[in-house]
Amino acid sequence: MPDSTPSIRQLLCLSLAITLATILLLTPDTAADKPAFNFLNVTSESGIDFWHVNGASGRKYSIETMGGGVGLFDYDSDGDLDVYFVNGASLPGFTIDHTPINRLYRNDTTEDGTRFVDVTEGAGVGHAGYGMGCAVGDYDNDGDVDLYVTNFGPNVLYRNNGDGTFSDVTDVAGVGDAQWTSSAGFLDYDADGDLDIYAVGYVQFTLEGNKLCPGKDGKPGYCAPDVYEGARDILYRNEGEGSFTDVSKTTGVDREGRGMGLVATDFDRDGDLDIYIANDEMENFLFDNQGDEVFEEVGLFSGAAYNEQGEPEAGMGVDYSDIDGDGLYDLLIGHYDDETSTLYRNLGNQMFSDETTTTGIGPPSRLKVTFGLVFADLDNDGDEDAFVVNGHVVDNVEVGSDVATYKQPNQLMENRGGRFVDASDEAGPGLGIVKASRGLAAGDLDNDGDIDLLVGNVMDRPDLLINQSGGGNWLLVDLVGGAGRLERKGWSNRDGIGARITVTSDDRRQVKDLKGAASYQSANDLRTHFGLADAEVCDIEVIWPSGRVTNLKSVTPNQILVIKEEE
Repeated sequence: MPDSTPSIRQLLCLSLAITLATILLLTPDTAADKPAFNFLNVTSESGIDFWHVNGASGRKYSIETMGGGVGLFDYDSDGDLDVYFVNGASLPGFTIDHTPINRLYRNDTTEDGTRFVDVTEGAGVGHAGYGMGCAVGDYDNDGDVDLYVTNFGPNVLYRNNGDGTFSDVTDVAGVGDAQWTSSAGFLDYDADGDLDIYAVGYVQFTLEGNKLCPGKDGKPGYCAPDVYEGARDILYRNEGEGSFTDVSKTTGVDREGRGMGLVATDFDRDGDLDIYIANDEMENFLFDNQGDEVFEEVGLFSGAAYNEQGEPEAGMGVDYSDIDGDGLYDLLIGHYDDETSTLYRNLGNQMFSDETTTTGIGPPSRLKVTFGLVFADLDNDGDEDAFVVNGHVVDNVEVGSDVATYKQPNQLMENRGGRFVDASDEAGPGLGIVKASRGLAAGDLDNDGDIDLLVGNVMDRPDLLINQSGGGNWLLVDLVGGAGRLERKGWSNRDGIGARITVTSDDRRQVKDLKGAASYQSANDLRTHFGLADAEVCDIEVIWPSGRVTNLKSVTPNQILVIKEEE
């Protein structure tokens, strides 16, 4: 007669099943109470005719797989977001009848529709190098937003002249490092009132040294990134006179990684800016700011270097948000297929826990290769959802596989009380697009109070997804720091990047930073969006990077609110 006593394995499985069932039962399901998501692809009718070129000719250069960054910023200071696309270039064996360049489109949207006009030539930002991504910020505190472009090859810094044109000031500024740079961001790591630049190095790669590995079709194919040595990250300190100094070694961030994504915030609430780097097929870095312009790498100690199995993953895009309302910033990182995206919950005291499974992020991302991703309240209900863009690296991955695809649909993960549910199928026609996506930027392109999305795709047109979801009240906070070109000490940078904004409405408290970096090789709206559901009034606290505090009481929603530090 067989032994009917349950085995330890059976008891563990039963316990896990009960735990998951309890989570499902206790998680509020508010989908029936909220309007459906609805994203429309308006790229063609908007006037955007950009086409991304990666130069692929079958020779399988590794750089072909990684480009496609996009940017949102108000370059002409007229109150709406313009769009920037970073292009690749021709490679040996690739033939094209024109020179691929980066493109800038001015936003001329009206009540009659979303419209953009190509102003690249007049603005002077049509760089023709092999581009990866971009970052935006007012590095000289003169009141207009500047542009930094990352490349396979020398990076480029464009100073905004304030008249619709830009000047290439790379050589004067000293920020044109020639290695393969992926993401970058503007941040004020030393809180001196001007924006520094962090440039994330990927791998040490040359066209001549390109390596080939056996593909599933028996032909030479792309190699995994670990066949190359990692590249060094570079932190440029802004000297305030138009020049920067490489302080990577003295600050302790010059470690060789294979970086792809970057975020910066005060994760441990000790009053200074920490930096997190998502690395490809190796441990992630968390640089804890020790003060006195020195960082200590604490990724392993923090629990955010590896997944819960203690394994490195293919870190790509990264963003952070307080997903559960506890006031601490949690991390989301996109990964390769069969790895899932990973969500690290912030436990406080610079400690994180991999809670990919319990938050629901894992299963929907299992078969996806996720690059760009953002946290954003896409339905204005008061919590931040996640939007991710997908696409495989191997362009013939379908060979020998019944499930893997090169072009993949993007996904909207709805936040339901700290647990995420894949709501892509009910999110409108914009989620039905299937391409090899890379860059992703989020912002309110039509100034109607909800977050729109701009997606960059490899060897394809981009997708401009306008949010038509409707829904709750909202607030868009536009910060103006007090630093000027001749007087920056003691004030915050003009963009207010690094400021912490707390909005309290009814019984809900939302805490967000003004970010200078997030997603993958892309630049998001520098205004900070809050969904307020049905709240009719809210209180606002801004803790500026300078340490000053601004408090506003009984603010009415549904407005773009400009807050100036000196007032």
